[in-house]
Amino acid sequence: MNPWTPLALDDIQPLLGDFDRWCLCGGLSIDLLLGRRTREHSDTDIGVFRSDVQDCLKVIDRERVFLCDPPGELEPWDGRAVPERVHDIWIASADGESWVLQILVFDDDGERVLYKRDPSIHWSKASHVHEVGGRRVLNPLVTFLHKADQREREPKDVEDLRRLIEECG
Repeated sequence: MNPWTPLALDDIQPLLGDFDRWCLCGGLSIDLLLGRRTREHSDTDIGVFRSDVQDCLKVIDRERVFLCDPPGELEPWDGRAVPERVHDIWIASADGESWVLQILVFDDDGERVLYKRDPSIHWSKASHVHEVGGRRVLNPLVTFLHKADQREREPKDVEDLRRLIEECG
């Protein structure tokens, strides 16, 4: 399979049908927050609560869904519950030639979101998402937390962090 052919923002909801409990994440969310394109984006990321992930995946053709389990390895989804250790799901194009969407799974517990690396860090679901231009976008502080706490940070993540500090602060 070829690398990424990122799904355009306007094509996300048609792929997900009636499922609308998602938010834009990653570099594209920073672009929306800042009101301009800041860099080229190699993928399109959305976030979904673990309590909603089954409903989300059921609207996508099963043969297009791959769990990152363990991280770095892709396993076709068999339709069963997504294991708690999985926080990353990749969606293939309809023809199976490239990846088009990455789904980030956020652990939740009732009305709280739990940080995957340390559940003692948590926040309310109400503060998890911001509305920007009619789109649900991940709270930039949550984006910052995830990008800053990566074991191996890519240059694009360093630039995203700099932008968040300088332009959203």
